[in-house]
Parts: sequence; structure tokens; C-alpha cells
Amino acid sequence: MGDRISWSVSKAKTHYRLDKWNMGFFDINSKGNIIVKSESHDLDLFELIQDLRGKGINTPVLVRFPHILQEIITKIYSEFQAAIKASNYAGNYIAAYPIKVNQQATVIQHLHDQTQWPIAFEVGSKAELLACLGILQRNNQTIICNGYKDQSYIRLALLGCMLGHKVIIVLESIHELNYVLEQSAELEIEPILGMRVRLSSIAEGNWQNTGGQFSKFGLTTNDILALVNALKNTHSLARMKMLHFHMGSQIPCLQDIQLGIKEAMRYFSELTRIGIEFKMLNVGGGLAIDYEGDCSDSYFSRDYSIKQYASTIIDTVNSICRKNKLKSPTIYTENGRAMTAHHAVLITNVIDAEYKLQMETFKSCNDYTNNQKLDLLHKLISEISMDISSPDASKSLSGKYNALFEQMKLIEQDFLMGRVSLQEKAYAEAVVNHAYDNIYNAYEELDSEYKQELEEKLVDKYFCNFSLFQSTPDIWGLKQIFPILPLHRLNEFPNRKVHIHDLTCDSDGQIGTYVENNSIKPYLSLHEFYREDDYYIGLFLVGAYQEILGDLHNLFGDTYAVNIEFDSDGTYQIYEEEPGDTIEDVLSYVHINSDDMRRTWLYRLGDMNIHEHSKKLLLQELETALQQNSYLN
Repeated sequence: MGDRISWSVSKAKTHYRLDKWNMGFFDINSKGNIIVKSESHDLDLFELIQDLRGKGINTPVLVRFPHILQEIITKIYSEFQAAIKASNYAGNYIAAYPIKVNQQATVIQHLHDQTQWPIAFEVGSKAELLACLGILQRNNQTIICNGYKDQSYIRLALLGCMLGHKVIIVLESIHELNYVLEQSAELEIEPILGMRVRLSSIAEGNWQNTGGQFSKFGLTTNDILALVNALKNTHSLARMKMLHFHMGSQIPCLQDIQLGIKEAMRYFSELTRIGIEFKMLNVGGGLAIDYEGDCSDSYFSRDYSIKQYASTIIDTVNSICRKNKLKSPTIYTENGRAMTAHHAVLITNVIDAEYKLQMETFKSCNDYTNNQKLDLLHKLISEISMDISSPDASKSLSGKYNALFEQMKLIEQDFLMGRVSLQEKAYAEAVVNHAYDNIYNAYEELDSEYKQELEEKLVDKYFCNFSLFQSTPDIWGLKQIFPILPLHRLNEFPNRKVHIHDLTCDSDGQIGTYVENNSIKPYLSLHEFYREDDYYIGLFLVGAYQEILGDLHNLFGDTYAVNIEFDSDGTYQIYEEEPGDTIEDVLSYVHINSDDMRRTWLYRLGDMNIHEHSKKLLLQELETALQQNSYLN
């Protein structure tokens, strides 16, 4: 009750750790609504949803904020420039965007069109390379080609040079060098080469297998020496310009990053001694996002700031270059996750709720006194009520909790044997859940094991209008944690402990862990859901990987997506509206042809004794269904 009375907007910020993970881009206004902050304007997301609905854009909707992209890039560059100045480093810094993180044209286009900072682009396939060659219009754009390559991939990279771009071909094997030499001679193009080394260092985290001796990519020490000999034998040593390594995505511990850079600089030093003059050092990705907001070394957090990340890289490279009298290379990073995660928010609405505490639909206990098991249950609940009000209740409370649990099991067995009716079982479940709730709320000192069990028993289910597999697949695949909170009513006490479930017919279509208070919880605190009112929830930091990794489970397709641009006068514009997939669209992805479907309908109607007018109406409704969005209206 104390939390309910003292609840405020300030307490809501703390409760959902908003100030810990938002990087200054999100806040709560006096109305209790989430706002997006910019230099010129604060945008109320709840009011934005009303605006979108007025334009026929319903939830679920992915809302992108390009100004956040720009501000994060500025933050990263500012910290690296400050580190370069503080360390008196003689080289430069360039941020490279790996487009696999988010290949949406609007993201690539914004990074290309902004002129405040130089941006390189990293690709890992022919399709990604072609995408860059088709979007990047300015001359001399740097494109870094990673991944395994065949002759056509390498030829395409060289053609990119002919279009006026600086295309760096990072070699993953000695065979790729042969392809480069053959194709470059034929096209009469001087190639720019890089090599990717495989480090022994392994960073902790969900992506640790992208580094270390058993990683998928990178040259071993023997491969490196063989490549150097091949470069010497073909008079190509001077073409090798970039040393590249990658320790992994979302590295939570700064010490792991530092160890990896130190190892990579040993390769840099030794290869320089052998005769390669590297101009560029690509340290890969790793800059983590603090999804949990607790600044720790857990897998979905980080124990460092962007400033510490930049200083560690610059200071480590600089000290080793000075010690070994090496020329300072231009340093590249590929931190696509850090660049894009904050700029996109998935907004969905609650469509239904299943509450654990439901007493109003059941009769009083006096109506169920002719059953021995229920009589024992009543007696036990009375004892628990007395225990709760006694001074030393905590000593016996855990035992009473176990007795309550066992008594409910006996009632369930009696139901199976026909000795307890459906109404009696429903009543027993209701009163037991209320007893659990009383136990949970009465004593903070209850054994933590019991507290966790009680939390799980008391969690309600909120069903939301989205597909976890389509919009946030990392929750399912990697147990990823994203900050989730209501977009409005944050000035009200959130009185429900909730599990969020999506629309899919799959038990995995639920979110099991949430950022809340001082820990990761198995539930999210939300408000009472009233079916006559809209209740909106935002899933934040979903701008990295989620769009491109989404799948079509249950044939739920892409959601509607919009970009929001702020004007200098404080207004905003909704642009680049991307309608969500229609049912016809998602069926085509699995090779179900809509024209074949129409022919089937006509064929079936030909066998039916239905009036022509009714046939026409039926076909119109089926056609309308084909063109509808795959989500609920």
C-alpha cells in the first residue's frame, strides 16, 4: 500500500530504470506519458499513437527516430575525438556501419546523407554490397567487404571501385587472394586489401563464439604466414592496407575488449616487422548496449561508458604504436548495435487479459461447506490470515505456504476422481490465489525461493497485438532482454504483475524476463487493463537486428513502420510510411499464390447452390481479407 500511496512519475522512472538505459532520449512527462526528446521538441508517444490512428495507422507499429541515430553517432565520434586529443594519438578514427544490423533503406540512407561525420559501410554478402552500391551516391565512400567470397563477390567489389568508391576486400582465406588477383588484372583495377586475423582472446557474452581460436572467421597464424608469402610472391604486399579482427557483439566487460586489442596489436606489430605497412586497423564491433540499465558485466549490460570504450581503444593502440615505433593507423569500429538500437520503438496494444485474482465471479465460502477437502482449505486459509496478523508470523508462514500448495494438489486429484465439481475447483483456485497474494504482500522476509514461486503463481497474462518471432526474435532465440513499459498512465501505480504474450499459437510466444527496479524480474508491473480503453506498451531498443531477423511464425508479417522527423519549430512530420504486410503478402512469402486461391474459390462456388448476389459478396469479403494486415485491428 505504501508504494501505491507514494507512487509518482519520478518513482516510475526508477521502477522501470528509464534513466539507466535511455541515454537521454526518453522521459516521462507530467501526464504520465513517455516522451521522445530532441533538441527542438519533446514528443508524447501516447499522443503520437492517436495521431497515427487518425491517419489509419494502427498498432503494432515500429516507430523510428532518425535524429537519435544522428545523436548517437555524434556521441561516439565526440568521445573518440576527445580520446585522440587526450592521448595525443597521431591517427584518425572512422565509424563503420555493418548493414547486417539493420538493412532498412531508411537507416542506410540516413547514415549516407548526413554529412556531419564520415561513415564507412561494412557488408558481408553480394546482396549487401549491391545495396550499398545502389544507395551510396557520393564519391569515394568506404565499403569494407567481409565474409567468405567467391569470384562474383570479388568482381562486384572491384566494380564498386570503378563506381568511384573505396572498396576494401578483407581476405578470409588465401584462395580469395587468387580470385582478387585474377579479377583485378582482368578489370585493370588496383585492389585495396585487408586481412582478418583470428584472435585467441574470447569475450564473455552470448556472442563469444565469434571470437577465439574456434571462431568461424579469421586467419590462423599459419594462414597469415601463407598469405604474406603469397602477397610477396605476387608483388602484392603494398596492396595490404587493413588489419581486421572481431571479438563479438555486445561485449559487456571492457577488460575483454582491451585484451583483444592488445593481442591484435601484436599481430599488427609482427606483420609490420615482416614488411606490411597497414594504414587501417579495424577493431570490429563489441560496444554493448545496456539493455538492463545496471552498468554491470551481465550479458545484456555493460560495465563501461562510451567514453571509457573510446579511451581504452585509443590509449591501447597508441601506447603499443609508440613502444614499437609504429605508424598510427586510422582506427575503424563496426558498432552497428550501438548505432541503431535506441532509434526504434515497437508500440503494441493489449487486446486481452487473464487475471489470477478473480473472486467476484464466485459464491461465498458458505456455499461450499459440504466438501471435506474444501473445509480443510477454509480452515488452512483462516490460520494463514491469523498468522499474517501475528508478530512472529514469518516463522510459520513458509510451512503454511507448503500446506496450502499440497491441499490444492489434493483438490485437483479429487476433481480428476469426480469428487470435486468444476465450480468447486474454480472456487478453490480463486481463494488459494488470494491467499498466495496475501502471503506475498505481507512479508518481505519470506524465503526468496518461496517469494519467486509465489511471483510465478500470481502473474497475470496480458495478450498483446504483435508477434515476438517477427518483431523481437532475439527474445526467443537468445533470451534477450529489452526495456518494456507502458506508454501512458505512468503517474498511476502499476498494480498488476504481468507476463506479456503475443498473438502466435506458440508457448514460446511470451516474454519471461523484464527490467524492473533493482533486478531482472519474471514479471512486468503494469496497470489494470480495461477492455473499453486502449492500453499501449512500448518495447524499446529494438533498432538493431530485430527487423531483419524476424520470421513469419503463424504468418504474421512486418508491422507498419514510420519515421518521425522533428522540425525546427517544434512540430514533427510522419514520413516514409511503410505499410505492414498484407495477408496476401505473407502468403506469397511461402509460395501460396493468391491467383490460385481466387481460382479455387470460384471453383468451389461453382459447386454450391448459392445465389449469384451472395457469391459476389462472399468473393468480395475473401478479397478484402487478403488485403488486410496480418495483425488484429
